Amino acid sequence: MKRSREDILFSKYVRLRDNYTCQRCGTQHEQNSRGLHCSHYFGRLGKSVRFDENNCVALCYGCHRIWASKDREEYRNFMLEKLGEREFDNLTRYSNNKKVWKKWELEELRDKLKRRIEELS
Repeated sequence: MKRSREDILFSKYVRLRDNYTCQRCGTQHEQNSRGLHCSHYFGRLGKSVRFDENNCVALCYGCHRIWASKDREEYRNFMLEKLGEREFDNLTRYSNNKKVWKKWELEELRDKLKRRIEELS
């Protein structure tokens, strides 16, 4: 799936928010490392939660592969602990909604992400 400008900014924000540290194994990465990903618990195809920061964590390549396919239960338990049951349930419900992003919404999102990245830098 092709990454949009919003995807790139959002990924940068999540990795910066998580201090360029894999949230599973704790390995810290260089700022522009290709080895650290923005992992979506509910995949990017779910447009309603694609840019929801509760849906994403920074994971190194190896941990991303494990949680994305081999050990979804561990990922689920991590997300439950991180968000709490109520927020996790809200995220799950929201992930089932259909969302079509309007051009103005994407522009607002880009501006918001740029501000948040600047605040954290």
